[in-house]
Amino acid sequence: MINGLMSVVVIFLIFSVGFWFTTRKLWPDNTTSVLSVIVVKIAAPALAITSIASHFDQELLRAALFHLLILLIYTLILHLIGKVLARLTHLKDGKKTVFEVTFTFSNTIFIGLPINVIVFGQEGLPYLFTFYLITLAGFWSLGAYQLANASSLYAKGFSPKKILSPGLIGVVIGALVVQFDVSIPLVFNSVLGYLGALTVPLSLLVIGSNLVFFTRGIPKITVDEVLILLGKFVISPLIMFLLLRLFQVEGLAFQVFMLTATMPCHMQTSILAEYYEVESEYASKLVSLSTLVCLATIPLYATLLG
Repeated sequence: MINGLMSVVVIFLIFSVGFWFTTRKLWPDNTTSVLSVIVVKIAAPALAITSIASHFDQELLRAALFHLLILLIYTLILHLIGKVLARLTHLKDGKKTVFEVTFTFSNTIFIGLPINVIVFGQEGLPYLFTFYLITLAGFWSLGAYQLANASSLYAKGFSPKKILSPGLIGVVIGALVVQFDVSIPLVFNSVLGYLGALTVPLSLLVIGSNLVFFTRGIPKITVDEVLILLGKFVISPLIMFLLLRLFQVEGLAFQVFMLTATMPCHMQTSILAEYYEVESEYASKLVSLSTLVCLATIPLYATLLG
């Protein structure tokens, strides 16, 4: 549990570096835009390929189909609730889209991984990565499409460019590598590993930098932000609980899925929002706020499920 909470502390320390550099004007004004492009087009796809290729095999992919179906239903229900709440709070344009995406997807790896390992050990990792696979695919397809559609950089309506995000392409490549048992050459695997390792630190720097614009507003929590917190830490685990009971999922799978459903907002939301120029400061605030609150909720849920 200490290691899990340490991950949250690490997040805020890296946040603070981005925040400090922006406050003190220690890097150019367009730095966050450049970093977001690196993450979206290079680092995140590389991470998707290496994560799937390293943690899945053909047997696990086939065995995970039942759980993937449950997690897909869970994700779609969350997304539907997010859309309803965004409409009820009268959020407009970009904020509405950011709210929906943030409400739907959670931080399954950077916080979810260490906490699950501490609470359940290595045995729970196959279930965690099953959850991660649906999050990864959903975020880089549905999430990326929504943000692209809300962006002034793209025309409204459907476009293959909006759905075929670099991250989703990385997911597909990773799945194909596993399905056809392709061995990635050591050199290329190392390159992908180094590039993928950039994802988390660069993402956190961008979030910290964007928080500068919300410095004065952080103490004042708005209704939509309260709803995001309720979504992450109450509604999400409740829906997961009901689905797991409905489909009679028990044991370690039940515990891992439940704990992972209580994780804070997906940090890549703020990166995609920055990349598509859609309310990136608002996205950063939601990510940071939910990550801060999880310092209190993680020990509670871990105690109940451990």
